[in-house]
Amino acid sequence: MNLIYVMRHGQSVLNVEHRLSGGKYDGDLTTLGQTQAHQVGNWLRDKGITKIAHSPFHRAVQTAEIIGEHLGLPITPDNDLAEINCGDLDWRTDEDSWAAWRAIYEHWLQCDWRATYPSGESYQQGFDRFNRCLMGIKADDTPLLVTHGGISTTVIPYLCVNAAALQGSRMLDYTGIIVLEPYGDGRYICRAWNQTEHLQPKPA
Repeated sequence: MNLIYVMRHGQSVLNVEHRLSGGKYDGDLTTLGQTQAHQVGNWLRDKGITKIAHSPFHRAVQTAEIIGEHLGLPITPDNDLAEINCGDLDWRTDEDSWAAWRAIYEHWLQCDWRATYPSGESYQQGFDRFNRCLMGIKADDTPLLVTHGGISTTVIPYLCVNAAALQGSRMLDYTGIIVLEPYGDGRYICRAWNQTEHLQPKPA
């Protein structure tokens, strides 16, 4: 089986607004986010990508569209790649809401199956849907999955046989890439975490 590339979307207006967004799909890429998507699209040209799937959120759709233009590939929506559904906290910007979001997110980082956002989803639900997407990948495909930081950082480490190496900072930069190699029985080897080579300035 080939490699799987899992990528966070480019910077969006919602990120700049510091707005929680796990339910509504709205939110365009910023000019910087568009640039990041073009940079990663160029970087992926020689990686043998065979298909592009993306979250239904606008920031992920727009990121995938730009990359698809660079790679000459169509893009396919997959609701299983959506960001954490944070329920009643969605669309808020105040610090109290962020504190409440982070408190539950910490439990997600610890694989607490019962940790649930108010009127949102539980870790069990988030894990199951994201894993369902991965399990549906065909052995001869090298896919790019354009998704989100929250769901990726909480689920992927618990699917990897080298998870211990991922216990430090798990955060993903905008268009940061995780490279997974299938290991068998629904498990993976993480070959790269938060790959951002494409964002580095080119040597003069």
